[in-house]
Amino acid sequence: MESVKTTDSSGHYDLPPGFRELAPDQFWGGSVVIPNFDEKAFVEGLLAVANESGFRYSGYITKAALGQNAEYHMSRYPRKAFGPVPPVTEYQNALKLLGEKFGLSESQVNEEKTVEQPRFRVLLGLQEGYAEWRKKAIVKEIKEGQIKDLEVAKMELQKRLGDVTRYGINLDQATDLDSLQSILESRDLSNEHSIDEVKDILGKEFDLTPSEICSASSWGTYREPSVVIEGDIAQIPKVYLLAEKFRQARFAVENLQTGESHMVETSDCEDPDKE
Repeated sequence: MESVKTTDSSGHYDLPPGFRELAPDQFWGGSVVIPNFDEKAFVEGLLAVANESGFRYSGYITKAALGQNAEYHMSRYPRKAFGPVPPVTEYQNALKLLGEKFGLSESQVNEEKTVEQPRFRVLLGLQEGYAEWRKKAIVKEIKEGQIKDLEVAKMELQKRLGDVTRYGINLDQATDLDSLQSILESRDLSNEHSIDEVKDILGKEFDLTPSEICSASSWGTYREPSVVIEGDIAQIPKVYLLAEKFRQARFAVENLQTGESHMVETSDCEDPDKE
């Protein structure tokens, strides 16, 4: 990895080239502990609460094993592409509704507090790019009848994925929507990285927790293998370069000492956020 200049403990760092940092906003974080975790039941419940409340849940799951206690962490995601970031009170209410949905006690529903040390947290997705997610969206639109014409489907593929031949997809082989759907479903366009790769790249200066991004709103759910990275704020430029290496478009940095968070966009970001 390219070397970057960091500071020892001042909380200041040099921004690597090619990144865009947006203005910070107030941070808020909360979590619920789910006993006897059942993944399918939890995701269904999370989506139900999101639909009932109209709230967009943005968070991640950390768990030890199936059937054991798991935690769902949610935070005040500082991206403004969907409009102003909701106030903290809305997140507090959303956390309360989630606890009520699963019949949790007060001790199983917690809000996060700031820490004394200059520490940060970054939730980083492990799937490179967004090709697989975009492909699945088109397959879903074909199945649901939103795309009814083969040529329209081909144009959408090229619009959302660019040159599909780099993924081994030959659109000339598709004679109708059914054959195109079969071709797409037979191709895995994801390039998934591992926790071990993160460890090898970042070294021992960071605390890493395996996780899974799990967001839910009225449009459905989004899930992706991920890692939670925590460490001294002075070392964060190394995480920026890791995100770029994994071709992440954006990520949020949570400053656990100051109680602020901000979005960071990489050179792969195709839809910059609003200031």
